[in-house]
Amino acid sequence: MAESSPFIRVLQPGAQSSVQDLGRPGYQSLGIAEAGGMDCYSLVQANRLLGNPDNAAALEMTLVGPRLRFERAGGFALAGADLSAQLDGEQLAPGRAYHAAAGQILKFGPRRNGMRAYLALVGGIDTPLVLGSRSTYIYAGFGGPAGRALQKDDLLRCVSDPENFRPTQDLPPDLLLPPDGARVLRVIIGPQEERFTSEGIATFLKSTFKVTTESNRMGYRLDGPRIEHSNGPIVVSEATPLGAVQVPGQGRPVLLLRERGTTGGYTKIACIISADIDKVGQAPPGCEISFQAVELDQAHQAERERRLALDAWIPPIK
Repeated sequence: MAESSPFIRVLQPGAQSSVQDLGRPGYQSLGIAEAGGMDCYSLVQANRLLGNPDNAAALEMTLVGPRLRFERAGGFALAGADLSAQLDGEQLAPGRAYHAAAGQILKFGPRRNGMRAYLALVGGIDTPLVLGSRSTYIYAGFGGPAGRALQKDDLLRCVSDPENFRPTQDLPPDLLLPPDGARVLRVIIGPQEERFTSEGIATFLKSTFKVTTESNRMGYRLDGPRIEHSNGPIVVSEATPLGAVQVPGQGRPVLLLRERGTTGGYTKIACIISADIDKVGQAPPGCEISFQAVELDQAHQAERERRLALDAWIPPIK
């Protein structure tokens, strides 16, 4: 099959812009985390704005967006964070699909809300599949374009003809990213709650922590009150689930995310429920985080409600 002509040329790459889809689950036993979008809910929204499959690869842009030139005319969509997108000076908003003419420049300015924006192209971004996914696993060096974040003069191609798109209805306001502010993350306590004192558990659930600048796609370090262990911070090394809340010896939480180490030997006080994982990816440094314990049936119900809200807007392609 002949390679399609480039749709976008990267003029400036931004702080960390990378090709992501919904990740590559199922390889953690081989030491490979799933990677994928830090806010998969917004990534899926961007894809549905163009009628793409939910798992189509899009561009994840972090804090400082790139500067891009359209080499051909075609459609694109934005979702997630508001990074002051402009197309040849015209202000664009997240939650809508747009059409660009050949030669137009898409650039981003000051962050207005959120942390990560998603740019979807018609059919998805065309990069080689690695273990069934196009996601860039930055810290392992594979997926996406050459296993790394975007660089100047990279070219992005579409899976489908970029002119062949029919914009869908705009994202309704209640599905847009909420304004910046404190975030409450619901958690299931455990699996090592017995390794913490009752005071330590109470500190975890009743305190407010802040996202530090030592945060990335591997995990978020939080600053705040010290969480007290009952018998030290070390356990036998075991698998680390997405959203695990580790508490190493210094007593501050670490949230394990998309490119985490797949095993670890620090105590885990809780796991963030799947419905709230994407909130973490949109929390900038300095954001206040607190935790609320819920039961498993509540976690399942929260995820069902989130999926139903999205499907009520635009159902997924079957």
